[in-house]
Amino acid sequence: MSPTKPRSPCGQPRCPHLRPCPVHGKRPWEHDRPSAAARGYGPRWKKLREVILNRDGGLCVPCRAEDRITVATHVDHIVAKANGGTDDEANLRAICKRCHDSKSGKEGRAGR
Repeated sequence: MSPTKPRSPCGQPRCPHLRPCPVHGKRPWEHDRPSAAARGYGPRWKKLREVILNRDGGLCVPCRAEDRITVATHVDHIVAKANGGTDDEANLRAICKRCHDSKSGKEGRAGR
């Protein structure tokens, strides 16, 4: 039998409980959010992600458009799935974390 990872403390200040905390439960952004696989990011997505990263040479497409060379760590939906975008290869591109966070932030603000 292998040892299990020790439970970590609740993230709320001065809370004496360990995670999962019976008082505070999950972190706020985790409530009512389906799993990654349920949102369409299961094994099929992982394979498609590798295809897109290889297709784009492992470099961030938006950075390359601005003559910067940056390693891509994410695959981005050009038209977000929430806005009707699909997992079609033409709607996907390799992107770095900085560009992805910037784009996601703009989309989030536009949605409010």
